[in-house]
Amino acid sequence: MKNADRSHTSPDGFEQIEKRKPSPAKKILIAILLLSAVFLIQHFIFNVLGIQTRQDLIMTDTEIGISYSFDMSASFYSPGGRFFFFGSRDGMQYISSTGEVRWQHNLNISQPVMIGRGDIAAIWEPDNHRIYVFGPSGLMYEAALQHPVLYFTVNQTGYLSVITRTGIGYEIHVFNPADPHNPLYGFRAPINDANVFPMSVDVSDCGTYVVKALLDVNVTMLSRLTFSYIRRVDSPGTLDGFIASYQFPDEFIIQARFVEGNRLLVLTDQQIRGFDAGEGTHNPQWNVPLYNQPDQWVVGQSGFAFVTGDAFLNQPEADDPGVLYIYNFNGQPTGTYELGRRATHLSMGHGTALVGMGRTFYAISAQGTRLWTASAIQDVHDKFFLDNTDAVLLVGGTRAAVMRRLRSAR
Repeated sequence: MKNADRSHTSPDGFEQIEKRKPSPAKKILIAILLLSAVFLIQHFIFNVLGIQTRQDLIMTDTEIGISYSFDMSASFYSPGGRFFFFGSRDGMQYISSTGEVRWQHNLNISQPVMIGRGDIAAIWEPDNHRIYVFGPSGLMYEAALQHPVLYFTVNQTGYLSVITRTGIGYEIHVFNPADPHNPLYGFRAPINDANVFPMSVDVSDCGTYVVKALLDVNVTMLSRLTFSYIRRVDSPGTLDGFIASYQFPDEFIIQARFVEGNRLLVLTDQQIRGFDAGEGTHNPQWNVPLYNQPDQWVVGQSGFAFVTGDAFLNQPEADDPGVLYIYNFNGQPTGTYELGRRATHLSMGHGTALVGMGRTFYAISAQGTRLWTASAIQDVHDKFFLDNTDAVLLVGGTRAAVMRRLRSAR
């Protein structure tokens, strides 16, 4: 910041001081005054501002971690607790932050892809169209699809939602963890219109509703959200379980996702929309306009966050790239933070955003306060909070390490 430092450094100011040796008594007095000033300054900084307990902590490698080769296709997911999932070509492991392997499930997967939500993780095997769903106790079930998988996600109660590409269109599937192979408990919807493309699908945490995000280009481009009951027994008076549908002309839906309380978040190319979760009704409640393309976007347990990227055209309200915005699920902003550069990673846990900028990463509270800063010695591909905001799993190219902020030995 220009002109931030107003201290006088001109030598002329010192030449006017009379060069006279102080007496011993004056030396003692000066020393006492200096010590008193230092004490008062430290008291103000450490006690009034309340940062003493944080400044003496540094991010330390606990030497607990996993090493792997580049060709293992390693992937990780942490629900923000004492354990994390580790998926690779050899299968899935559930590992504690102290290095204990709780369980291991062997698989032979060529190019595994893993996603997770809550305490649930799913790993996809592209070659044979299989998806394996895991919980804290191990494998819950596996889903075998007839056609190539384009999109899949899980909710935090174990429901699996999948979009597949068929020979004549698309299919949307929902698998119920209570009986994943019984079609009466699940959901299946074919889409055979050549001008309609499924973009996203998700299931409410209660396991009652499914939402489909579709792109329709039959006449002009519009996005459509369709809400349905998953099971026919929950849909009185309708054969297909249809509840409601909403259209958004000239808007492109990127993701639709249920959050706490069966509410829905919808990320589009223009805004973030919020829907309520009434008994069988879902109505638009709020929207957050976007003036920049989000470089990163994440949904946590109590809110969501995004980091601004390039500005949209003709948007005078746009920010520079690298501004973090944090919102609660009511669409209300809770905090912002200017990173000063573009973000390469973003995750959330314990109500806190973990933002990566290359090898440097910040922990930012929901109120927009930077809690701490740390740096990695290798390139970071992903990162997650573990049991608290002072414990992080850093994922690199050939090693994932448990890092903790510990008291400095100095």
